[in-house]
Amino acid sequence: MRVHPFIYHLFKTSVRLALVLIFFGIPIAAYYLRVHGIGFGAKEALCDALSTPAVEVQIERLALDPFKGLFAKNIVVREKAWPQRSLANLSSLVISVNISELMHGRFVVDRLSLQNASASIPISKEENAARLNAKDINAEVIWLGDRLRLSLFDGVVDGIRVHLSGEILNPLSFTPPQPPSDSAGMQNHLLLQSFSSALAEARFLSAAPVLKAYFEVDASDLNSLQIPDIRINSKQFTFRTWGLESVEIEGNYNEGVLRLPLIRLRDKTGTFQASAQWNPAAQSLAMSIISTLNPSPFLSSYAPVSSPLQKLHFPSPPRLEADLKADLSPSVPEIRVTGNFQSPELNYDELKFSNVGYGFSYGGGVFYARDLTLSSHRGEITANLWIAKDDIRLSLKNSIPPSDLVSLVNPQTRNFLEKMEFKDLPQVTLTLTMPKLDFASMSGKGHIKLGRTAMRESWIDNGVADFEISDQCVTYKNIVINTGNGRGTGMFAYDVGRQEVRLENIKSTLIPLDLMMWIDPKIAKTITPYRFRSAPYVTVHGKVHMRDPAKNALGINVDAPGLDYDLLGKTLSFGRTTARVDVVSNKVIADVKKAELMGGKVAVKAHVSVIPTDPTFTADVTLNRVNFSKLTNLYFKYDDSKGVVSGRYQFQARMGQESQMTGTGNIRVEDGNVFAIPMFGPFSYILGSILPGVAYNTARFATADFTAANEKITSNNIEIQGTGFGMYGSGDIYFLTGGLDMSMRINAKGIPGVVFFPVSKLFEYYSNGTISEPHWYPKIIPRIPIFGGGNKKSTTP
Repeated sequence: MRVHPFIYHLFKTSVRLALVLIFFGIPIAAYYLRVHGIGFGAKEALCDALSTPAVEVQIERLALDPFKGLFAKNIVVREKAWPQRSLANLSSLVISVNISELMHGRFVVDRLSLQNASASIPISKEENAARLNAKDINAEVIWLGDRLRLSLFDGVVDGIRVHLSGEILNPLSFTPPQPPSDSAGMQNHLLLQSFSSALAEARFLSAAPVLKAYFEVDASDLNSLQIPDIRINSKQFTFRTWGLESVEIEGNYNEGVLRLPLIRLRDKTGTFQASAQWNPAAQSLAMSIISTLNPSPFLSSYAPVSSPLQKLHFPSPPRLEADLKADLSPSVPEIRVTGNFQSPELNYDELKFSNVGYGFSYGGGVFYARDLTLSSHRGEITANLWIAKDDIRLSLKNSIPPSDLVSLVNPQTRNFLEKMEFKDLPQVTLTLTMPKLDFASMSGKGHIKLGRTAMRESWIDNGVADFEISDQCVTYKNIVINTGNGRGTGMFAYDVGRQEVRLENIKSTLIPLDLMMWIDPKIAKTITPYRFRSAPYVTVHGKVHMRDPAKNALGINVDAPGLDYDLLGKTLSFGRTTARVDVVSNKVIADVKKAELMGGKVAVKAHVSVIPTDPTFTADVTLNRVNFSKLTNLYFKYDDSKGVVSGRYQFQARMGQESQMTGTGNIRVEDGNVFAIPMFGPFSYILGSILPGVAYNTARFATADFTAANEKITSNNIEIQGTGFGMYGSGDIYFLTGGLDMSMRINAKGIPGVVFFPVSKLFEYYSNGTISEPHWYPKIIPRIPIFGGGNKKSTTP
């Protein structure tokens, strides 16, 4: 059949035009619709279709993709009542439109799809508020009449992989919740903000945690939200220095109550397992906990750098069991907790404890810890503790030496405790009450029992005392201290407020040096030269100020069977000694009223300064008929002088510089043998040459007044009396070197004295030798030695 040429050309042209449209026009149109979007009011119609009476949807661009279909870019959801408040920002949205409704000019959405989309949702109404950020969102929302079905939601929200499904009834009735204005709402927002900030610091080592949930809700009543199944799982992650191996949470949210029957956290050493129930409407929380996690990493992450909690370390995991109930609705939340804690090991700073445990409860603002036990390598603490507002109570038993607990106290107390040593464990019981944790407000009482214990290396065998704490003062009563055969009793008060130590009715047969080392080492230093051969009987009463020596007022009475005292490098051994020692201001005043020495009596009055910058002392020593030969044998290594010596010596010196002493005195030797003294021995021969028959007539009496200064003793009136003669002299004796610079004159008595008076100058001698080797010379022939040292005769007549 022939076709008309016009029809043929028309058909041919139409086919060609269709091919052009198919291969060029449609792609160009599709590209245009995809890049530039759909106009003709379609975007506005879609925004109206997606908006509700309370929520407005704004779309930056509506486009058509040949593969995806209709999709929107950069969607913003706002609350109409708060236009400045953005409820959500979406990067993209695929939209399925009801075609039949569209044919009738109505824009009705059947399905919404999100494919690899992202979203940002603010936490609060502030313009720059923190936001929940979601990415990699894949979701399918189907509109079924009066309900929306979320058949799929899969995305990552702030690092958590979320899988959701559920249904929303009456979506067009949705009204966004108002920003919280009450304190509870603000707390929820702050909690959400804190949770969001914490998630940002978490590092997930294997995969992101997973949240799975199914929900149902009526949009007209958000309180109808039901989440019958909630599951959260996570593998290894770290938060700051805290690392966990896994997290499992299972629960549901029904009738406005969140129930979590399973909360399980695991680390490499233990498990935290809990169940909880939270009622937001009633602001009530209930939780039960069993934990064997090691809290050390948690404390190092959360505790402030300067907090004592940073010093806590658990070498092995503790066990914690607790039940918590909280009512957060009142202005002052009511929280009640009961439980117990057990830890096989616990370290605090340098301290190591074991078998730590206690039961505890908290409620009504009161914390109570009962049966607290804490052991160390030496001793144990058991205690009960009550802490309330302005009311702290403690009852305690302790056998751990305080010197082992220095890390728990301030530097001043630590310095004191480090001077103590405990070979035996102390036994201390104590009850305390205080309005706050402050020594100034403490009051209480207790009992202390000590075994072998030392303070500043001064040891006691045992001791007991009752004590009271009040007004910043610790008062020890009914003290009994034993050391060897010594015993001490009385009352001792350590007053921190007044900075003084008070002693009352102290009666002691302890060594005074050991006793004073416990009280005040400065005073102990002043009595160090006095060494008691057996314990004296001592009574003490008064006070010693810890900072201001000018306030010292302490009296000590001593009755000793014997003591040794070092003077000029030699030890004087005293017999029974009675003395009174007063610590007045910054001086120690010692009054030795009576002491036995070498068969005679001695009395001493001394003033000793306890000022470190002025360690001076003065003394007034009186001798009465002391055995002269024993005294000379002690200091000069000869004992033939016989007789007794009496005298008095008043001097002053600096401790450690006794050789620089200065003083005045007098001496009297009776019934002795003066010529047995090496420096006077040669005069026995001289007298025999001058006065025949006198050579063996021993001089038995000598006196002298003297002064001491510049390391020498000076006398201007030495007098030695014998039968038929007298000797008179003056000069210096250098007591450190034994050197002499002395002159002596011999006068005969009676008729010989008259005969020899005109030539008496011939009988004057001097010496510049030593006490043991005097080398006496006649004054008129000073360069020719006449007599040698000691009792030896000179070879020159």
